[in-house]
Amino acid sequence: METKIKKTIDEWLPEAVGTLSSDTVNDYDMLRSVSEYCLLNAAGNKEKVTEVFKVINMLYQEGHAYTRHCIENEFICNFIENSPALPLREYINYMPSPLKEAFIKTLIEL
Repeated sequence: METKIKKTIDEWLPEAVGTLSSDTVNDYDMLRSVSEYCLLNAAGNKEKVTEVFKVINMLYQEGHAYTRHCIENEFICNFIENSPALPLREYINYMPSPLKEAFIKTLIEL
């Protein structure tokens, strides 16, 4: 079944999921893949990182509780856990405000 998360990521960030098929993976896998893609581009391609943040923010704002929960638990947690501490502050500056709030909330909860 195609969910809003899968559909949005396939449409806006197809390069982030690579060979993953939206038919065989769940929302959590898609978001984890996007988070890993974002981390890989974080050092050298700020425009790509900003684009990813905008798409994830769009999902976060338009989504219901399940979507926000998926984003907080997979995208944000994976990003926080696998990113060096000092650049986290810099990444926050690239995030739209609603995603920034969710990011900080999740960081505090970890």
